[in-house]
Amino acid sequence: MPISDGLANETEYENVFRQYLDVCNQAIERNKDKFPYTEIWNARLKGPEKSSLIHAVVFDDRPKLAYMLRLTPEMKIEISEKKDLQTDEAWPFSYQYMKRVINQPEKYITNPARLQWGWLQYLLEPN
Repeated sequence: MPISDGLANETEYENVFRQYLDVCNQAIERNKDKFPYTEIWNARLKGPEKSSLIHAVVFDDRPKLAYMLRLTPEMKIEISEKKDLQTDEAWPFSYQYMKRVINQPEKYITNPARLQWGWLQYLLEPN
């Protein structure tokens, strides 16, 4: 029995998002001793636990998936839970942009300034 279009699309969006986070994590790992990554992590880890969490929404033509992301003490970005699809106070992650990143990961891993890190800056704002 074929997978329904909705399920196949959701799986594709989830796979792209996970691959994108992997590229981000590799970029951070290679550059973790450089500004601003260490400073961002240290600032977040000194604050309340919720300050290292961000509600993320993957969107294409409309919102597709939502997650809660967590910054770990090991300087990793991980999915802490899948969320109900609500876009209020969620950081949007563009499917098309993430596809460009994962199609050329080394370009972004070696030069992390090419990545859109706005959501990390969002974490630095007072809650």
